[in-house]
Amino acid sequence: MPTVGTLVRQRLADQRDALRAAEAAVRAGEATGLHDLRVAMRRIRSLLATFRPVFDRSVTEPLRAELKDASGRLGSSRDAEVATDNTDRLLEDVELAGVDEDAVAGLRARLRLDAVAAGDVVEETLDSTRYAALTLLLDELVTHPPLVDAKAQRDAVKVARKRVRHEARRFADVAATARADAGAGGDGAERGGQDPGSSAHRALDHPAQLHEVRKAAKRLRYAAETARPVDEEAMKPVVKKAKAVQSALGEHHDAVMTRAILRHLALDEAVGEAAAFLLGHLDADEQRAMVELEQRAWASVDDLQDTLDATL
Repeated sequence: MPTVGTLVRQRLADQRDALRAAEAAVRAGEATGLHDLRVAMRRIRSLLATFRPVFDRSVTEPLRAELKDASGRLGSSRDAEVATDNTDRLLEDVELAGVDEDAVAGLRARLRLDAVAAGDVVEETLDSTRYAALTLLLDELVTHPPLVDAKAQRDAVKVARKRVRHEARRFADVAATARADAGAGGDGAERGGQDPGSSAHRALDHPAQLHEVRKAAKRLRYAAETARPVDEEAMKPVVKKAKAVQSALGEHHDAVMTRAILRHLALDEAVGEAAAFLLGHLDADEQRAMVELEQRAWASVDDLQDTLDATL
């Protein structure tokens, strides 16, 4: 009978190796390296949080705090990178008739400067003594996992499924809060027949709440991934449906970041009236995209909830 201690020990080792590989990819300039590095960090943090009862928290909580700090700094760079790429793509796709080409070229130059600044933050983070200490602490945890012996010897399937149910309840609570903040309860947007993105202001009024739903979906997905080696049939659909929620809300978050850059550029007096007018149109396009993405996200949330109700 596999124990939960064996299960989490293997997951921790796998994600430590993934972090090392992703860090090497970042340093080598590979395009997906930063994304993969942050995913490995999140999976480790989620593992230590979801399976907190199995670990000695006095050892794991400091590591979670350091991972959160590093991931946050890298995340700001990643957001800037994605939003910059999206804005550059929008500038390529937009109809440029009547717009000063020099103004557009100036906008692209500004975006490149932002991208360079974001890259500097990544380099500074990975070369810091704090990050070096983090990797040493992670290696120590993998070599000597701080497990609570009695709890670590319990049946892996039972404990893992219990922890996934815990994350499923957490996800449902966060989603319900976001739905209420969207004004769903008062205008016929209840689950099972809602049109939560039917007005543009909803997608704009609560991006932070939607981002929390996305993070809760990630944590649920990672918990199910950890449990999957010992509970494949139950966890496979949970992973799939949680990933769909994460994907839709990830695109929504990217649109939020892109709009922030568009507005920042538009407020710069140096860009000129023609470019500011163009940026306003691009901002409106992204606003419409956010509404559609929120609709898709809520449909994915309901689909995930149905799967959880049927599986767990």
